[in-house]
Amino acid sequence: MIATMSAPSNLEVTITHHLRDAKEVQEVYDLRLIAISFCRNWKSTSLADHKGSARKALNLFLSMQEHGAAVVAAYKAAKIPRSRRLIGWVEPGSKFVHLNGLLCLPLKNVKVISAAANFLGNLPPSRCTLQQCHDRSQGRLYALVHDKPVERSVWSLHHRDVEWLVTNFLIHTRRCVAVWGGGSAFEDIDHVGFSPNGREVLAQTTVSRSTKLVQEKAQRLSKLSEPGRDLLLFCPEAAREGRLKGIEYYAIEEVFAALDKTAEGRWLIDRMLLPRLQEPSHATEVA
Repeated sequence: MIATMSAPSNLEVTITHHLRDAKEVQEVYDLRLIAISFCRNWKSTSLADHKGSARKALNLFLSMQEHGAAVVAAYKAAKIPRSRRLIGWVEPGSKFVHLNGLLCLPLKNVKVISAAANFLGNLPPSRCTLQQCHDRSQGRLYALVHDKPVERSVWSLHHRDVEWLVTNFLIHTRRCVAVWGGGSAFEDIDHVGFSPNGREVLAQTTVSRSTKLVQEKAQRLSKLSEPGRDLLLFCPEAAREGRLKGIEYYAIEEVFAALDKTAEGRWLIDRMLLPRLQEPSHATEVA
């Protein structure tokens, strides 16, 4: 017997549907299904009968079927806005649905959401069409699907959004009057800025609570020290031990709190955290 993959207590999954037939994509969307879109004509749902990508995708579908899963799904080529996503719940014990040779699972408690308005935009599959996203979502997708409030804190943000928070903090506090991502010019920083007094600012942001990792980042940052340049490190308060001389340290919790006290900061954080419902979910759900 081949066991399915282990699943976190709250399994979270992201999927993008790429099908050549736009009408077929629309049908999957309208029926509130998710499908393994790169394989057809499933004669068996036993892992022993499959290899490679099909086996990996089936393994995750079987895990979702067994444990349940919160899902965010994109439907490329469907006649819907490009940023539109379905989020919903695959109930434990759900039966597979076979549609035009596709292996599908039904979504329940479906909501139609804009990925342009919150953390969902950070959750597309990376280098594939189907994968777990628990490490990136950190329970927020599960909470959104089940109508549970998301804690308003820096720890509810995706790490990319924390970097954007720091960018806005640098400008809001006038620590910088211009900020650039740096491209590939610097490997160990996230922000390049120009200060009001004409100095260059290099800043690194991390959400890691590991003091060791933060110290390693600080050491790499310190090697970029030059006359006329300021070095800044944004990290969790608890990881600021053993500070290096020549680096200004900022707690990301304090950055969040400072911006959340301003109208523009609240707008930004709302965009990162809060969902934007686009329409009632009135389409047919498969029983």
